[in-house]
Amino acid sequence: MALKVDLKPKKELINPQFDSYKLSLDPLPTYHQELEKAIDVCSLTQDQLTLHHTKLFAAPNHLIPDPWAENSVYLVDRDWAVRNVFICESGKVECGCQVFEIPESSEYHHVPGRLNVSLCFASPHHAVLADGAGRLFLIDTGDRKHRSAKWKILLTEKVLKDDIAFSVVDATQHTNSSTTVGGDAGVRVEAVECLLASVEKDESSNHNLTVLTWLTLSTGADQKWTVVRKRRLEGRQPFEHASLERNGTAVTIASNCPFTMTADSVKEITLSSEAGEEWEVVGREPRQPMYTWSQTAEDITIQLTLPADTAKADVYVSLANDQIDIGIKNNVTLLGGPLRERIDITTGTWSVNDQRLEVCVMKEKEEIWDMLVVGDTRGEMTMDEATITAIHERLKHLTSDKWNPDPDPQNKPFNTQQLEACDDVDDEECIFLTRIDGETHCISHQATVSYNLLFNVRLDPNLGAALCLRHDVDGFVWQPEIAGDPAGGPSSKSCPWRHAGTLDAFGYVQASKAQRRFSSCAPDFSLAAIADCSRHVYLYRQRAPTATPLRNRRTGKSVSCVAKQHVVALDPPDPILGLHVSNDHVFVATASRIYAVSVSQEA
Repeated sequence: MALKVDLKPKKELINPQFDSYKLSLDPLPTYHQELEKAIDVCSLTQDQLTLHHTKLFAAPNHLIPDPWAENSVYLVDRDWAVRNVFICESGKVECGCQVFEIPESSEYHHVPGRLNVSLCFASPHHAVLADGAGRLFLIDTGDRKHRSAKWKILLTEKVLKDDIAFSVVDATQHTNSSTTVGGDAGVRVEAVECLLASVEKDESSNHNLTVLTWLTLSTGADQKWTVVRKRRLEGRQPFEHASLERNGTAVTIASNCPFTMTADSVKEITLSSEAGEEWEVVGREPRQPMYTWSQTAEDITIQLTLPADTAKADVYVSLANDQIDIGIKNNVTLLGGPLRERIDITTGTWSVNDQRLEVCVMKEKEEIWDMLVVGDTRGEMTMDEATITAIHERLKHLTSDKWNPDPDPQNKPFNTQQLEACDDVDDEECIFLTRIDGETHCISHQATVSYNLLFNVRLDPNLGAALCLRHDVDGFVWQPEIAGDPAGGPSSKSCPWRHAGTLDAFGYVQASKAQRRFSSCAPDFSLAAIADCSRHVYLYRQRAPTATPLRNRRTGKSVSCVAKQHVVALDPPDPILGLHVSNDHVFVATASRIYAVSVSQEA
């Protein structure tokens, strides 16, 4: 059974006295270098313009950071050559020599529907690369401190059926003591875990799924690398974040709908009732449907039971031609997702009677649907009005009468008139943060948060990628880690996500950047950055030291450091393709130029 945990911020990392960012006009040292060959950019095809493809693959970051080298990033040019970009001794940006060339580029570079090349460093000496055309490469990079060292291929394989295109999401290397080599158990060998993302058709519904393929690569008695294990996780919606634990025992996924492990090449998956546990009543026999729906050839009628004392003004119903979203404002989504077929939104109506919500919509085409919302099995189709009424009467006692934690319903814990537009949180943004164990195949820990995910960032080479969530106006960075249990996983009472740092007011400032494309922060949280689609990069120094003593006019206290905002304008204003933030530099990539903004000398 999944342990429900709460994300508990650390008070010592929150600055309740933060005032604002002061716009600084002081110039920052900015260096650039022209690329010999433009960055390789692959656009989605017409067949790939789906929600899944667009969210996962439409706007990749073309600057690949090396977690083991702070001021070093990599890029792939249009000839499929991997090149290193770094800060040289003079402080200027330098695009080094080619370290690797993807083989058979003339054949695979022009494969229809391919994705952009993705690269992830698993250790100081190994990397995993996907060419976007269906091939996976395990590469020995050698010591990457020697920038001219050539990389060597250890394994090349097409790991997904039908040559499905995929991207590398995460990779890690560890010592695996449970692997059997040559029939002898207990031999310690090196293993590389990698997480691949792809979009595939659900055979039962013919709708898209986001698939995470978890591969374990290992060496055998002959020291050759092979794929020794393959696990598959499926989600009805794209994920916001996915990372592997560094010891290869579990995966963390943040998404609007929880992912489920559906296949394991080594260990059979036993289906349990836990997947629908939160919708069941313990000790009762059949699980009651969360909603009912009925249909004719022309229309659809949906019935839901609302929590007790829910006012009509608190209910929202959002209809699109191919989507539906029904829920309680600022609380929970009752029903949402892609519809089986298209509807006519101009004739949709809904009403509330007692605890019963009824939504009526017209179909675009006269036909009978086999399901309402794709992938949602919590409902039941019925044509009998008496059955509908009986089900909703049985559901009334399952709805909590304590949705508002304030025991006095007349007194709200806050004044909603004080909120601004950017403070609104769409119910679709409710995120399930889950830890899925690789051996039990079940969700071991789960947190549900109604905060926007601002960005993902790798802070420590020995830990997985962290995620920044908006809390009020701030950005809280949460670091997945192996917590509590020395045997290798979170204990039954620990939370596997640690509050690692806070970016003051970053949730507020990012909400105002409608044209933003990339966001990130420095590993020491001294700097956060937002890159527009085409020209501007906004830098937010959390606590920049002052050159001369300052005094706060209102309080009279001496101020030794202030928060500053810098705006860097690229010239010429080309589309921004990549962003990476280190503790003292900000790297920005356009199609033909690399910029490095120095922030270590700013006072």
